[in-house]
Amino acid sequence: MIRFLLAVTVLTYAITPIALSADEPGNVRPAQPAASRSAPANLAPIYIKIIWPDDPATPATENDQPNIESWITKSIEKRNKGNFRAVTGWVPLALGPFDATDLWDGRLDGAHCTCIVGADVFERRDGSMKIRINGWSPGGDHVIATLKDEPGSREVVPVTQAKKKHGVPHVAIFIGLPVD
Repeated sequence: MIRFLLAVTVLTYAITPIALSADEPGNVRPAQPAASRSAPANLAPIYIKIIWPDDPATPATENDQPNIESWITKSIEKRNKGNFRAVTGWVPLALGPFDATDLWDGRLDGAHCTCIVGADVFERRDGSMKIRINGWSPGGDHVIATLKDEPGSREVVPVTQAKKKHGVPHVAIFIGLPVD
């Protein structure tokens, strides 16, 4: 037992100065940055807004909900008549190759009306991109939007799999200007 304690003591005195000298500024190598999962800085940000079909008997309360831009309204009215409301504002989409973004928790007026909705860019090549918007139901309803990969591109896509009593939800997508 004494030999063991002596060996530990000697090793402690021998190793401690070596370990302390590594902490001096001149002796430490800078840490290598971790491989980034985020997208390059020159990619334009992508924004998504979810539009929900509303009961025509329910009066619109515009004070507590995000606006629906006119280009979205016009696109929806080409396909559907009825009342709609935005249930999210413009949500920025994560652009990393392994990143997905939660868009909406599925709550409407404090109650769950659908499953969580999320999105990710799953293909980006030849000047176009494909975005998958998943969720809506326990079965994983989804829609795939394809649009030009350039600032100013926009699209409104109906989520026909997630049809509700008063209509079909829609997803609006807008590509903004690149951030420097």
